[in-house]
Amino acid sequence: MTERAVLIKEIDKLPPKYFGEVFDFVAYLQKKTQTEYENDVDGYKAMAADTKREQEAQEWCNAYFGPVCNT
Repeated sequence: MTERAVLIKEIDKLPPKYFGEVFDFVAYLQKKTQTEYENDVDGYKAMAADTKREQEAQEWCNAYFGPVCNT
């Protein structure tokens, strides 16, 4: 049985009065996931904006793999 199926079975065993708490926790996890994603995107944008490091990375790649034509 998959973890998802086990989770659903466990939720089904709960009294209905706790369903609101399950929804709240799921919403919390969704928000947490969104925040983590936004932090990753911000980090990648910051890396891409660091022109010195981008130039160093390009030079390293060119030295290792050879220059790539962008045409």
